[in-house]
Amino acid sequence: MKRLFFLFLIALCAQVSAENIIRTVKDALKRPQKREQLVKYANQLLAEADKPELKQRKRVECLLLAAECSKLINNAENVNLYLKKAYDTVVFFSSIRDIYERVEKADSIAAQPNEKGKVDLSGRKRYREMLMPFRSNLLTGGKWHYQHGHTRTAYDFFDCYIDAATHPIFAQDSLLTKDPQLPMTAYLAVFSAQKEGMTDAVIKHTPLAKLAGQRTDMVQEYYARAWEAKGDTAQWLSALKDGIRENGDNLFFFTHLLNYYTSREYWLEGLALSDSMATAADTVPLFWYAKSLMLLRLNRDGEAVKACDSCLRLAPEHVNALYNKGLALLNLAMAFAETACTDVKNPQCRKDQQTLRGLYQQAKEPMERVRQLAPHDSKRWAPALYRIYLHLNMGKEFDEMDRILKKQSS
Repeated sequence: MKRLFFLFLIALCAQVSAENIIRTVKDALKRPQKREQLVKYANQLLAEADKPELKQRKRVECLLLAAECSKLINNAENVNLYLKKAYDTVVFFSSIRDIYERVEKADSIAAQPNEKGKVDLSGRKRYREMLMPFRSNLLTGGKWHYQHGHTRTAYDFFDCYIDAATHPIFAQDSLLTKDPQLPMTAYLAVFSAQKEGMTDAVIKHTPLAKLAGQRTDMVQEYYARAWEAKGDTAQWLSALKDGIRENGDNLFFFTHLLNYYTSREYWLEGLALSDSMATAADTVPLFWYAKSLMLLRLNRDGEAVKACDSCLRLAPEHVNALYNKGLALLNLAMAFAETACTDVKNPQCRKDQQTLRGLYQQAKEPMERVRQLAPHDSKRWAPALYRIYLHLNMGKEFDEMDRILKKQSS
């Protein structure tokens, strides 16, 4: 009983406090007020509106009156602008966003069942009339902050502008389909959010931002990065695959998806990916190199050599393709050696030895070229050349590789 009485007193005090503040502000607004005083009134009203024990009608009234304070602040700056007097650009725009946030919050509270279980949405026409005149400047405010490098604040403006398009207050306007500014606003929102590391915000606005038709590859890249940052592998992979399908020229998507496959030794998936890309864009050396790498991992050395040749026709000094070709030919030589005839009395032995020597000779050329192009990467080419020179009986060259390898191991 005492607890119920105590709660009743709290609710009663809240109603009285709110009534007093509302009465004071309404009376004060009949006369011109300085910006500082209007901000003070607005903060008092917002504090009252946040009290859950306050009646719904009063909470809504507090928020709308706080919005009125912001409107008066905006009007004052607008007059200064019109009269070409000094004005505060930040205040001019921020007051507009305050109006939107307060009116929309008032509507969300009014949309809930009140103390009698009823929902009163009759105020939405009034709310729309309050907000619509400021809509264009809400977007302008975001662009102004974006141009001045205030990307965090700019995002808040863009986000508010976009969200308003789907708000019930503007249901009759069908802004989501009729406002041509929305896709570009979402585009700017994505770039602002990316700069601020706001992954959820990037994800939120990407679908609409892509409709702007500008730098869709970067928008999709940011979208993929956002999912990766959140640790959602399934969504990240899906975003990468969409990026490849929609923006194949941006190698970000291909390289990151291929790296994922190789890190998990999904060689068949990596081959399917690189083969499809090489088929679709056969003048890109990277795709042929990637295909050769996957084929090497699958021990399909003959096919790897052909993929390397396709790469080298486009980029003759592609060091990785040269290395893969040399390694594939070396693998072919070693595999052939295991089945070659070793009976010197058998005529096939001579033929097999000629074939084997030919394979080592073929491996020698690209691997020596790797050495020329990457002389400091001896850990890569020295072991291969050691084996090649050994089987070709190239004593001087073999001794040099032997010294290099011993130096590496010491």
